[in-house]
Amino acid sequence: MNIEQIPDGPPPSLSVAQRAARHSALAEPVRLRIVDLLLCSDLSSSELRGLLGVSSNLLAHHLGVLEKARLVERRQSEGDRRRSYVRLLPQERRALAYEHAGTGKTKAPPSQLVFICTGNSARSPFAAAWWNRNAARPTGVPATSAGTKPAASVPPPAAETAKGLGIDLSNHDPKPMENVPASSTTIVLCDRAHEALSGVVEGELHHWSIPNPAGTGTAKAYDLAFREISERVDLLAASLRTAQ
Repeated sequence: MNIEQIPDGPPPSLSVAQRAARHSALAEPVRLRIVDLLLCSDLSSSELRGLLGVSSNLLAHHLGVLEKARLVERRQSEGDRRRSYVRLLPQERRALAYEHAGTGKTKAPPSQLVFICTGNSARSPFAAAWWNRNAARPTGVPATSAGTKPAASVPPPAAETAKGLGIDLSNHDPKPMENVPASSTTIVLCDRAHEALSGVVEGELHHWSIPNPAGTGTAKAYDLAFREISERVDLLAASLRTAQ
């Protein structure tokens, strides 16, 4: 999935020092490729090595430069605690999307988006509902959601927090995964589901490492998760070409 359009709204405002640090960090082909990959997916070091074809020592060096420039961060997996996922810092994601806009090859949009998390009770149904409300019509791409181990129901704090953001999850019934068409794009919103599905799902697979708000169960945890999901969904919508 390539960033094809400039995201809606004005570009982020950056100081001269911030711009200088970013340009210095990105003035190297491997590091530029790393941030391009991270615009679509949060990736482990082993996944990055496989995609880039570089040694672990060289990758560690490049990630260190990007971390020092405050472009990326590493977050420990909530599934396999031995691995961490590299992700763009939220405040940098939009700026880098602007810089990347229009540089990729034109690509037909998928037939649909499938958002996946373990329980299909908060993150993935919220993502699908946000997409369908804001992006399905302009992109021509519908979205659905499912879980690898569906929960019994939507937790009350999830439904209440989603309602505050204009999304109604009160009637959502968590459902299991079915066969995902190869023409679809699957976006996995949690580490455990990503680690279970890697190499299993057909079609295009992306991973957003969104912390599980059920870990604490607080309204604040759901609000943080849903706001990050909405921001990433909006950038994804901007990256898709409107179906012809």
